[in-house]
Amino acid sequence: MGLETGYAMKKHVERNLGYFWNESYGQIYPTLRRLVEEGLATCQHERKPGSRRRNRYTLTPAGWCELRVWLVRPPERRPPRSELLLKLSFGERVPLEACQELLEGHRVVCESDVEFLAKLEAALRGNTRLHRDQPYWLITLRYGRAIREAEVRWCDESLELLEKIKHERDA
Repeated sequence: MGLETGYAMKKHVERNLGYFWNESYGQIYPTLRRLVEEGLATCQHERKPGSRRRNRYTLTPAGWCELRVWLVRPPERRPPRSELLLKLSFGERVPLEACQELLEGHRVVCESDVEFLAKLEAALRGNTRLHRDQPYWLITLRYGRAIREAEVRWCDESLELLEKIKHERDA
C-alpha cells in the first residue's frame, strides 16, 4: 500500500470490494488514527494550492508485519445482515404481492450483478497476468458471482413458494 488518503481507500473498497465488503468513513478514519498511534502507519499532511489539506497514510514495516499476521488469521464469524430477509421474515403482515415485488426486484439486481461480474471475469481472464494479485481477484470475483447466481435461484424458488401460497389462499 503506497501513500493513500482515507477518501481514496473508501473509493477503492467501493469499486473493487463492494460485492463482499464495505467500510464507512466512520470506520476508516478512526482506524487510520489508531494505526498511526500504534506505529503501524505514518501520516503525511499535504496541501495543494486551492484545495483542502489531505492526510496520506502508508504502512510502516511493523504495519506490514501486522497485516501479514492478520491476513492468515481465521476470519471472525459474523452473521450476515440483509434488509431483504428482515422484511421477508415479516411477510405475513403485508400483502403477499409486496413480498413478490421485493423478490422480483432483488432478482433483477442479482441478474445484473451476475452479468457485470461475468464480463469482469472474462476481462481478467483474457489478459495475461497484469498484476500479481490477479489470481486472487479472480477468486473473490468468482465468489461474488456464485453468491449472486445462488440468490437468483433462491428468488425463483421463493417466488414459486409465494405463488403456491397465493393459490392456496384463493382456493
